[in-house]
Amino acid sequence: MDVAIGALDTREATAASRLLSRAFADDPIITHYLDDPVRRAIALPAFFEGVLHELFPSTQVFGAWSEDHLVGVAAWLPPDPVEPGAAARARAHRCQQLVTTMFPRTAGTLFAGFAALESLHPEAPHWYLAFVGIEPGLQGHGVGRQLLAPVLNVADETSTICYLETPFPRTHAFYENLGFARHEEPRTFAGAPQGVVSFVRAPRS
Repeated sequence: MDVAIGALDTREATAASRLLSRAFADDPIITHYLDDPVRRAIALPAFFEGVLHELFPSTQVFGAWSEDHLVGVAAWLPPDPVEPGAAARARAHRCQQLVTTMFPRTAGTLFAGFAALESLHPEAPHWYLAFVGIEPGLQGHGVGRQLLAPVLNVADETSTICYLETPFPRTHAFYENLGFARHEEPRTFAGAPQGVVSFVRAPRS
C-alpha cells in the first residue's frame, strides 16, 4: 500500500491524537491505568495530544496519508530536540490535566512511568521513536515501514542510533526487520501487568 508521507504540526493535532488512540486502544499498560472505557474515550486522545504538543517544536512528527485520509502517525524526538516554548507547554499541560481529571487516582502513576523511561535512554545521541500508530484496519500493509523510512534514512546517513520502547510483542518482528535489536525490559510502570521492551537500531552503512 503506497502512502504519502509528510510532516505534521499543531493543525493536525486532533486528527493525529485520535488516530493514535485507535492504534493504541489495546495497549496493556495505558489501559491498565485508564481502565474505564467511557472515560478513556476522552482521556486517551488527550494523552496523545499532550505528547504531540511537546514534540511538534522539533518538527519530527510525520503523518501518512492515503487518498487525503490520515492513516499513520510517527512521533520522533531527534538527537538535538527543540525545547517547547510556553505556548506548547501550556497546550500539553491542558491535555495532561484532562487526563488527570478523568483518572485522578491513576494518571499520575502512568505519567511517572513514562518519565522514568527517559532516564533509561542511551547516553549517545539518538533518535527516539516516542509513538508510531497505524489505522487498525490498515496495519500489516507496509504503511509503518514507509512512515519510519525518512528518519531511519537520516539516521543511517548521519551514523546515529535509533531507540524505542514497545508494549506489543506482535511488533517485535516488525522492528527487527527494520534493523532494531532487542535491548532491555524496563519495569517503570508500578502495578502494570507487564512492562515494555526497548529496542536499539545501529545505523546501517
